[in-house]
Amino acid sequence: MSVKIAWAKHLYNAYNSIKTGDSVYDRNNNLIGKADGCYARPTANSPRCVCLVRKGKFIWVCGDIEKCGDKWKVQDDTKIH
Repeated sequence: MSVKIAWAKHLYNAYNSIKTGDSVYDRNNNLIGKADGCYARPTANSPRCVCLVRKGKFIWVCGDIEKCGDKWKVQDDTKIH
C-alpha cells in the first residue's frame, strides 16, 4: 500500500504580502519583476495591486500569490497588467 501526502497551497494577497525589493515570478519561474514600493488601493472598479519593475517597464500584479522560498509566484487567477 502506498501512502500519498497532499499539501495545500498557502496563498497570500499580493497587496498585503509583497514588500519593496521582493521578486515575483510567473508559473514557469520566469522573473516578472521586483516590487518598487508602489501600491494601488482598491476602487469600485479595480482591486488592490502591487507595482513591479523590470527593464524600466511597470507591471501591476493583483490577486493571490504563493510564497516559494525567498520569492513569490503568481497563480492562474492572478491579474497581471
